[in-house]
Amino acid sequence: MDILAPSFLIAMPDLVDPNFAQSVVMLCAHSEEGAFGVVTNRPLTISVKAVCEEANIPWIGDDVTPIYFGGPVEPQRGWVIHDSGLVYEGSQEVGEGLAITASHDGLVAYGEHPSDDYRLVLGYAGWGPGQLDRELQEGSWLQAPLAREIIFGVEPNTAWQAALRSVGVDPVHLVSGGVGVH
Repeated sequence: MDILAPSFLIAMPDLVDPNFAQSVVMLCAHSEEGAFGVVTNRPLTISVKAVCEEANIPWIGDDVTPIYFGGPVEPQRGWVIHDSGLVYEGSQEVGEGLAITASHDGLVAYGEHPSDDYRLVLGYAGWGPGQLDRELQEGSWLQAPLAREIIFGVEPNTAWQAALRSVGVDPVHLVSGGVGVH
């Protein structure tokens, strides 16, 4: 088994599961016990402001900053992707200057200092022992180096294409069954 994390998993066109179609997953952990990651490019219709208000956390940002779908597992659980230079209780450094935490402190810090270097996601993607390895062998995912700018520097609706281009794949040339040859 190769150690795959940290990296991006980019959904291939054949991956039609609605939870993961055209998704970019920040793979945070991978071991013999399984794998853990969060989808980074699927905004939800709920705003960070609404969640902060419900949790009695001050929010000084705008009214429309969205929360993101992080994956289908524990969709009520929030994770804050943040700069690894900032450490909160339970922060796990992922790589490329990125960290993730499920702590209340991380959400409070985001509410007090909203910036483009935070992303709140609900839920996560989890794989059992060997499951992700099989999905990679089946061609469901393309692995790419983790790149902070894909999370924070491009619009979510173009992140999938940007992640593919980061490894030299033109999304226009992708066809069902793998990468097309032209």
